[in-house]
Amino acid sequence: MSGFQEIYEAYSRPVYRFLLALTRNETMAEDLLQDVFYQALLHIDRFEGRSSLYTWLCQIGKNAWLKECRKHKRYTVCAENEVWDMPSGDPTPEEQAIQKEERIRIRKAVQQLSAPYKDVFILHAYADVKLKEIAKLYEKSETWARVTYYRARQQIIQEVSK
Repeated sequence: MSGFQEIYEAYSRPVYRFLLALTRNETMAEDLLQDVFYQALLHIDRFEGRSSLYTWLCQIGKNAWLKECRKHKRYTVCAENEVWDMPSGDPTPEEQAIQKEERIRIRKAVQQLSAPYKDVFILHAYADVKLKEIAKLYEKSETWARVTYYRARQQIIQEVSK
């Protein structure tokens, strides 16, 4: 069990950040994190090593999140009531309102992306997963991951510019 404890200690924070980026809900991310490591403990023998352990854990987390969304019929998460980190420098209330509106428009644009663009964008932009790891996760080339991320960004820019 001490080997699994080391895995938990090494990967719980980055997997939690990934889940938080997906859910934008601390409680749900914490619940999913526990589920991820429970599933990983049950199925560690299925880990084939074709990707990093972190990528495998993130995939378990993503699947758990999608299952939860289907269960509660909230597959598309709307960001209208989300609280976002404000940049330092004490922006005026007007600037804060404009920034919040821009973030909401970006989040809505991300939610409108089709798979795999949405997944690649969320993994790389919000969860800081390297494109190389994303490519391994999808069993594709790193070039594929870069192009997919670029196209997702372009779609978001186009949607927000409307």
